Amino acid sequence: MTASVLSSASPRGHRVRELVVAYRSLRNSDGRVVDVPAVALNNPRNAAAVLGPLVADQAVEVFGVACLSTKHRLLAWHVLSRGTRDSTPVSLPDVFLPACLTPGTTGVMVVHNHPSGDPTPSPDDARLTLRLCAAADVLDIALLDHLIVGDDGRYFSFHESGQFTKRT
Repeated sequence: MTASVLSSASPRGHRVRELVVAYRSLRNSDGRVVDVPAVALNNPRNAAAVLGPLVADQAVEVFGVACLSTKHRLLAWHVLSRGTRDSTPVSLPDVFLPACLTPGTTGVMVVHNHPSGDPTPSPDDARLTLRLCAAADVLDIALLDHLIVGDDGRYFSFHESGQFTKRT
């Protein structure tokens, strides 16, 4: 910039914001820190057992993103949205943002609940999964699975069902 441009600027100018990411312990509704087993989430059963309780027993649909390491260890958990009894909004960029900001993340797993207790995917769930797979490929982030959690430990895994292919 030239000196004349700098001198004509307002005294205050435009403030530049810095992006700062901070992590904190996840807490339950009672304010207690949530502990999860330190197991690799390398198969749908383990993933549903560890991540399912984070969204189960909610009166509305809750959609979360798990950031995983190369050994499929849970690095971070982010609740992306809380919706209604039968849907929740999901923004594709917002799904992958936690992975981009969490050091060591090499893959993500998305999880949401069905408050009805039936983990059977809806047509909207299937369409979202296809869009997530395409976005993950473009971003070069492995989408490891999309789990739907029901009641009594029941779950549906898009990976297990063969409805999407995992990048290798």
